[in-house]
Amino acid sequence: MLKNILVSALLLAVPACANKDTVPQGPLPDLPGKVLIVGDSISLGLGAMGPDKTCPLTPEYNSQRNAFGAQVADALGTDYVVFAWPGIGLVHNYGEDQTGTMSIRLRQLDEKQRLASTGPVQLVLVNLGTHDYFHNDPTETFEPAMEDLLSMLSGEYPDAIIYALTGPMLGGTDRILHEHAVQTAVDAVNAQKGTAIRFLALTSGDKAVAYGCQWHPSVPAHEHMAGMILDDLRAHNQ
Repeated sequence: MLKNILVSALLLAVPACANKDTVPQGPLPDLPGKVLIVGDSISLGLGAMGPDKTCPLTPEYNSQRNAFGAQVADALGTDYVVFAWPGIGLVHNYGEDQTGTMSIRLRQLDEKQRLASTGPVQLVLVNLGTHDYFHNDPTETFEPAMEDLLSMLSGEYPDAIIYALTGPMLGGTDRILHEHAVQTAVDAVNAQKGTAIRFLALTSGDKAVAYGCQWHPSVPAHEHMAGMILDDLRAHNQ
């Protein structure tokens, strides 16, 4: 009952989409450091080259170079580092194997060392939670885990712009709960740490061309997602 009340309240609170005429056209910020991409199969571009939703998630349909994070790095003229695995969640993975969630991996020494060795990072894109919230509500553990992740990243990269992203694969109640949890974690860390982490809910654009294999974002969807991030960077650079 309480969940239904929360979802109803969140639906009423969702803002209308901005008019296309308001899309910022200014310059992108100068970010010579790398882009760090933390996520799952979406960030890896799985299925992006697929012709439709029915094709399998096999290598010939995958494209890291066409994934949204790589496109953002290309637009900024800089390199990127990917810290992502297919099926991974922050606290709950897809499927039966729950031994390698992102929260568990980030406590492992070798993964900590890999993050520390990425070199100068000036933009961090975190997109986690699709697998956590797919027909599931792990908010009780997800929110504090997201706070821990964002706090760790802001400490590791104090000069970087950090985005906590959601979307675009979840729908309905799953999407609403996921977005609320990430937004809540962002607000909590910013209030506690004095950081300026940004929340952005990504969408897939034109539904007619939005889907690659197994409902994953297509190349046009990744282009739309990258465009949303770049527009937000421009808006903050004015």
